[in-house]
Amino acid sequence: MNNQVIPNNNPVQATPVAQPVKPAPQSPTPTLAQPMSSGASEGVNLIPSLTKEQVVHVKRKNTLNIGSILSIIALASVAIAIVGFNIVSKSQLNSKQSSLKKIERSVKGKMDKIISNNIILDRVNLYKEVKENSFSHKAIIEYFMEITSRVVGITYDSFEISESLDFKLSGKGPDLEQVARLWYLFGVDENIESVLLKGVSKSAEGSTFDFEGKLILDNFKNE
Repeated sequence: MNNQVIPNNNPVQATPVAQPVKPAPQSPTPTLAQPMSSGASEGVNLIPSLTKEQVVHVKRKNTLNIGSILSIIALASVAIAIVGFNIVSKSQLNSKQSSLKKIERSVKGKMDKIISNNIILDRVNLYKEVKENSFSHKAIIEYFMEITSRVVGITYDSFEISESLDFKLSGKGPDLEQVARLWYLFGVDENIESVLLKGVSKSAEGSTFDFEGKLILDNFKNE
């Protein structure tokens, strides 16, 4: 008995391929800063609200911070003002010192001129004073020699005269009569202000005398 294959007239159907299953979309994991989403329209706030004491503390802290900032600004303004004032004061002081130095130099120059002028004036006045009070020694000697020539045998041993024309003289004569004559001539002469016979003596050789007196300055001044 032959085995025969009976043809199958029914078409072969392809086995369906399994499609990958897509995972369902998951909602994002909520963070602490975000409220969890729910079906309701409002979320849940996980940060607790501040109490009244905490609000007052925060306000006070903010006020203190602002006050500190304002204090720092005020101190900085005062410091800047002080520095600026010091700079201006120093500038003014330097300017005044410069002006003062100029004035001092000017005054010093004028003082030097005044001192020089005073020195010149002092010298001129001294010269005038010396000239007014000066006298001619030569004229005085000639004057006494002229008087001596009127008396016989009179000689001078010493003669002294001061700046005020006070004079002292001593000498010798042949006798007391000639000494007395000399004394008389001194007493009546217009150039002698006063005269005094301080001493007289007589010896075998003759006589000696000492006179003191004062001459009149105007009669012996230098021309």
